[in-house]
Amino acid sequence: MEQDFIAQAQAWISLENTKVPTLAAISRVELSPEQHCPGSVSWILEGSDFMSQVVLWESGSFEADLAEVATGKVQTNSGQLGDVTDLESLLGAARDGALRSR
Repeated sequence: MEQDFIAQAQAWISLENTKVPTLAAISRVELSPEQHCPGSVSWILEGSDFMSQVVLWESGSFEADLAEVATGKVQTNSGQLGDVTDLESLLGAARDGALRSR
């Protein structure tokens, strides 16, 4: 059975934004248009000294970027999720990095 990574990501992000109001203040989610194939979800986190984005496609492929504004340093990571544990690890790392940067 194929994972619905987009729905799972949206649910995880929504729950984290509810639990951590500081996160909700710097977080936004964007979905690809319905007719766009493959579908994707982007989680954008923006603070005064960092910007982070995780893009996740319905296939489980992802790209994660973290930029430090002061230094201009950008870290990019991409890959393929295997299961929901991988998804939670990916999103958790983005959340933790954003909260550390505040």
